Amino acid sequence: MLKVKQMILSACAIVLLAMPVFAASLFTASALTAFASERGISILPDSSRIYYQYEDIEDMPAQVVCYAKNEIYARNGRMFLSEELQNYFLQQDWYNPVIPAEEFADDRLNAYEQANADLLSRRESELGGYITDGVSYSYDAVYAYVEGQTSAYSYDEYYVDPESSIFPDSSRRYLGNEELIQLSLQELCYARNEIYARHGMMFNSLELSDYFNQKNWYWGYISPGDFSEDSLNVFERSNIQSLYAEEMSRTPGGYVLDQKYTYDSIGSYAYADYGNEAEAMGEAREAPVSEYIFEDSDSRYLTMDDLSGLTLQMVCYARNEIYARRGYIFQSQELRDYFGSKSWYRGTTASSQFSSSIFNTYELANIDLLKNYEYGTNPNGYQLY
Repeated sequence: MLKVKQMILSACAIVLLAMPVFAASLFTASALTAFASERGISILPDSSRIYYQYEDIEDMPAQVVCYAKNEIYARNGRMFLSEELQNYFLQQDWYNPVIPAEEFADDRLNAYEQANADLLSRRESELGGYITDGVSYSYDAVYAYVEGQTSAYSYDEYYVDPESSIFPDSSRRYLGNEELIQLSLQELCYARNEIYARHGMMFNSLELSDYFNQKNWYWGYISPGDFSEDSLNVFERSNIQSLYAEEMSRTPGGYVLDQKYTYDSIGSYAYADYGNEAEAMGEAREAPVSEYIFEDSDSRYLTMDDLSGLTLQMVCYARNEIYARRGYIFQSQELRDYFGSKSWYRGTTASSQFSSSIFNTYELANIDLLKNYEYGTNPNGYQLY
């Protein structure tokens, strides 16, 4: 008899420590059964982020349909009264049984999972149902089916799309509830920490560290002790609260980090999928330091010592550089020409539509400092052409 895994609950935390990224481990169908004993398999690995169709499951035997349906519940931590199901999922490395069957509620499932569970239930009924815990039950049919799905399983469950984000624009708009309910518990946790990751937060969690270290846009350099909420703008703060509230409403304590996990069910929404969101965000891409006057004016407070030695023109440019990072479209031809020459600049927002609420505390303070210095030096400020 397989022993039930120890249930260790730990809140989804944000703490220091960069860890190495998992090495890739692509596998083929011929090696899948052996792999299952080491890490585990999934029948429908994308059930939390896509809607499966009838044709995707119509060739499944009744046992596989039953297991695929319960796999959705298992991914959300449900424990099973059926010895057959419980033993099967305990063989899967991603399974973390934390919720007794009698306490599990379907509202833990996101919209994709609910729809897919309903589809599988209907298909199981069409096939006459599957009775678990038979006298001589076996998993052979399940593994045989999975081994036959070569194309579906020639992937690395720890692979992360390096260019994507769950919500690439969470720094410039308020997320809607209709978006949050589509996410799994794991995705809610990741989407919240994604906001901190964009600001260079480092993570003690191996799971989060490995995930974000695979992102090209991530550079972890700030420990939690040094990280300040002042670096977050009004959209980011609100979205963190919304994501946290939704996560905690699903289960007390939220998503449990660093248990048995994979990344194959995390939605990857590339910038291109959002109409080239990298440009629409109006945020600075990586660029040489020489392309900025103050490359970190959005993450620290500038001082008078920083401004000493700058010409009036450069002080004006430094102030407007903060606007430029946020996609501000300038009316001045001089500023258009200057920022147009920078590889990181993407003008996306007209002055009439721009709101200062997008600035974080550092940016607001630095704008005031630069403006006061400029007009304190010359009451007319720098004269743009």
